[in-house]
Amino acid sequence: MDTILNHPVTLLVIAALPLFGIVARLFGASFKRVAKWYLYVAVFAVVVVMDSIFFPFIGGKDYFFRFAIELSLAFFILWWAFEAQTGELLALIKAKCKKPLFIAVSAFAGIYLIATLFAYDIHAAFWSNYERGEGGFEMIHYYIFFALLVLLLDTERDWKNIFRFSLVSAGLMILYGIAGNFGLSTFIGAYAGATPPTGWWHVLVDGRFEGSLGNPAYVAPYLIFSMFYTAYLWISRKARSAGNWLVHTGYALLIAVFVFFFILSQTRGAFIGLGVGIFVMLLYFVIAARGSLRKWSGVFLLLVVLAGFGILAFRNSPALQKFPEGRLLQISLSDATAQTRFWVWGEAWKGFQERPILGWGPENFTTVFDKFFNPNFFVPGQNTETWFDRAHSVFFDYLVETGILGLLSYLSIFCVLAWEFFKKKASHAVAMHESNRAHTAVLERGLFIALPVAYLVQGVAIFDVLPMYISLFLFLAFAYYYFYEKHGQNR
Repeated sequence: MDTILNHPVTLLVIAALPLFGIVARLFGASFKRVAKWYLYVAVFAVVVVMDSIFFPFIGGKDYFFRFAIELSLAFFILWWAFEAQTGELLALIKAKCKKPLFIAVSAFAGIYLIATLFAYDIHAAFWSNYERGEGGFEMIHYYIFFALLVLLLDTERDWKNIFRFSLVSAGLMILYGIAGNFGLSTFIGAYAGATPPTGWWHVLVDGRFEGSLGNPAYVAPYLIFSMFYTAYLWISRKARSAGNWLVHTGYALLIAVFVFFFILSQTRGAFIGLGVGIFVMLLYFVIAARGSLRKWSGVFLLLVVLAGFGILAFRNSPALQKFPEGRLLQISLSDATAQTRFWVWGEAWKGFQERPILGWGPENFTTVFDKFFNPNFFVPGQNTETWFDRAHSVFFDYLVETGILGLLSYLSIFCVLAWEFFKKKASHAVAMHESNRAHTAVLERGLFIALPVAYLVQGVAIFDVLPMYISLFLFLAFAYYYFYEKHGQNR
């Protein structure tokens, strides 16, 4: 694994990506099918680490993802040129693009790109830099990823396949982090440059788990999406194989592994987000479910509420703080991390007031931070953080970088999701009744309401980067399929 994931072999793997499509064509695969496979390949970008570049956890991921998406688009164009029937692509685009969710995502991407044209530094806004790799150029690739997913993945089997590939990439991300923690050659871990603790258990749990993402704050939200994929596959499999205990045990263990490493990341915002998401899901089950599901959901909902109050009441107790992952329970608005968030949000608000319509442009927050610098960041004699290139909140980031238009277009995506969720309730209930899948439908819808809530709550204190963007746009494309196509196919 160390030779596959790291430079220079990673460059060879990226350069060899076109060979995959050529070989597939030689074995008779259609251009459209190859384009679909490159979308499956793109989710593995989160595993790529290039340890010879200055930002090893960023550059390789960007190169891999962009090239995979560009190849998928190229083969999609070849399908239109040589295999599609006359007018087939136009009819497909007309059918797909008129749906509210597609329009909302397109509006967000469009306003994001317009904000780059009116940015304080247009070059930084469009091309970004080596440290982040985001910006308008990257957003074009995210949007193409979303659009191709909507256009190409049109069956339940397609979506289950890409979920399975995503789970494999999440597993590889975890394996990389384990190898890094234990100091294997060429793997970068949480103890790089420091003396690791004694004992294999302490090596695993004492430091914040970074995986192949390079930042524990990214691991937790990425694993929230992985839990969603696993739960969805589990629920759909349960409807077809109720007696297959081995399958159910495997899915349960996989979720447990994700939860374990989610906890090891010690990311408090994501911890709160997951808790709120679970609360909302259980509440939905209590309202919408019947029979034993409603009863047990009520029991677990009560336990979640009691656990939440218990954490708030005893979060500062010495006994809890002795645990290796006690950081998760040290939730306070007065601690140093929370205070820096408030200060930088204040700067973002001032920056928004100066350029309220389209903001300062993506990747231009450093200018805002410098112009409205809060002297509280500098404490003489202490090692404090005095430079930020993000507002550390998806809401404030979009507000200051893309203005009120960017933030509203971003929030409109989730408003459309909520609208479709409640609007489709009656029609979905009829479809599920006709196919005897009402119980499964309630479980699926519970997941669909929990994930956006968890993502938005954790986003209050963190910003989006490539692993979250890939997961977000993958989920949005799947939501398109789920709301507009899946139940029609079932009927």
